[in-house]
Amino acid sequence: MNFDYAIHSDFLIHWTGKDIDQLNDSKWYESDKSKTNGKVSELYIKRLHDILKYGLWVTLEEKSAETLHFGNISVPIPDNPQTCFTELKLSESRKHARQYGRLGIGVKRPFVFSRFGRPLIYYGFHQMITKDKFLRTCATKLEKEDKKLLNFFKPMNRPPVLNYDCYSESEWRIIYFDELLSKGLVVDPRDTNNTEAHEYFCSLTKEEQDKLKYLIPLDGWFAMIIYPSLDVKNKAQQGNSTDIKQQIARIKSINDHGNKVEGRNWPIEINLDACRNF
Repeated sequence: MNFDYAIHSDFLIHWTGKDIDQLNDSKWYESDKSKTNGKVSELYIKRLHDILKYGLWVTLEEKSAETLHFGNISVPIPDNPQTCFTELKLSESRKHARQYGRLGIGVKRPFVFSRFGRPLIYYGFHQMITKDKFLRTCATKLEKEDKKLLNFFKPMNRPPVLNYDCYSESEWRIIYFDELLSKGLVVDPRDTNNTEAHEYFCSLTKEEQDKLKYLIPLDGWFAMIIYPSLDVKNKAQQGNSTDIKQQIARIKSINDHGNKVEGRNWPIEINLDACRNF
């Protein structure tokens, strides 16, 4: 076995910050450098701090509802709160950052597996799905059982032009199950018993509150930060305005029940432009 070569990345990256870029720096990708002005840097620093302290957002994405059609059979895919990750080489980061935001939070696979997550199952193009026997069988059976599992399916292609835009993301998802809440693997920020998370929730705008459904606290499997720019990286590491270092140290002190791989290791920290070299 060749240990020096891996087809798949060892990291699953959750991207965030598209809302920050849309409002403040929507054309950053027109330059060959990913730069952030003072306002954008501070917003990204706050986003990073909030994720480290409270967790990744589990959200209901806009227009996520879909229906699978098999001749005269229609199977709706129910909306379900979820958190998404990409499995990609770091050199592919820029195009994903353009679509989802420039801050990447990387975890190792056990983080997702322990929360019932998995890689998506990609199916063919919409005009061909009637011939996809596996998809049809799963869809019709799950319609009578637990349809939210259909959120683990996704088409390879969205636009009419065949470019495999969805398949190229190698997406993983964690979708919400009640068992995750009962086991403490997700936190309900609307629950006043979760004092810190609830205070954080109350500090959000109405639009943000409507979007946020649950939080997934990070644990020792947290393994990487991809910073939007060198400015954000420097400010986070210098700790001028936030307790980023303290939050990372707290996360890495959590007992992960035998996690000897990443449990106490400091996460890799890299800026978006440097990802081109990996």
